[in-house]
Amino acid sequence: MSESSKWIERAKETRKFHRSKILTDEKWTIQQTAKALRRSLGGICEDLLIAKWLKTHETKLERFDYAYQALEFIRDKQREDDLDEIE
Repeated sequence: MSESSKWIERAKETRKFHRSKILTDEKWTIQQTAKALRRSLGGICEDLLIAKWLKTHETKLERFDYAYQALEFIRDKQREDDLDEIE
């Protein structure tokens, strides 16, 4: 398994787990997901952000070897979008 597929699969699995919990308990939180998966809150939030972007930008994100590179891309795109809204 390549480096890129590891973090992509982790992000997808995190989203799948979190979503399944929300569907059974509407009060389920990201903090509970972090605790259940024994991961940091920040790590869970990053995975959920990546998973959201994979829906529309999967081809672009797959070119990155590491999650931090994908997160830089996502944050740059979000900044561009924010600036476009201001202008």
